[in-house]
Amino acid sequence: MTLNELETRIKLFQPRPDPHLPDHAFPAAVLVPLLQSEQGLELVLTRRSRHLRQHPGQISFPGGRADSTDPSLWHTALRESFEEIGLAPERCRQLARLRAQHTISGFALTPFIGVIEGQPDFILNPAEVEELFRVPLDYVLDLRHHYLFSLRRQGRWHRVVFIRWHGVWIWGITAAVIHQFARQIAR
Repeated sequence: MTLNELETRIKLFQPRPDPHLPDHAFPAAVLVPLLQSEQGLELVLTRRSRHLRQHPGQISFPGGRADSTDPSLWHTALRESFEEIGLAPERCRQLARLRAQHTISGFALTPFIGVIEGQPDFILNPAEVEELFRVPLDYVLDLRHHYLFSLRRQGRWHRVVFIRWHGVWIWGITAAVIHQFARQIAR
């Protein structure tokens, strides 16, 4: 899929309100960063440092909890991306905002789709990020690569999405965001 095709499909997104999220949820935002390469659009993902208390070693998007000084959740996603992978905010253009999702760790997470201009030199913050890698966007948006399971936790049923890429399992909220994006693009 080319950037023009993606932008055309995103224009067709039906705006949907965020679901009712618990009042005690902490606002957070992630950047779903897209990079143009010779092979097409790629999704940039990170592996969280293994020494972190929350979700160590998991595949994730750059992002995190909103600060009181952030003027918007888009700015939260950009600030966190700069802190985690050294992505300069002026190099990223917002394409879309997806519906917020509630995480089991108590966050109301708002994902933003953003295209990165040029080919940046990422600078990983080792306190937060262990690795950065790229996955072809066409691959992760292909619903045939999404494995859905239902599991019961704390008396409630939860849908968990898994996506496998070259021996790496993408799951949890990261896979849920990709799945949401893929379903909206497919419509």
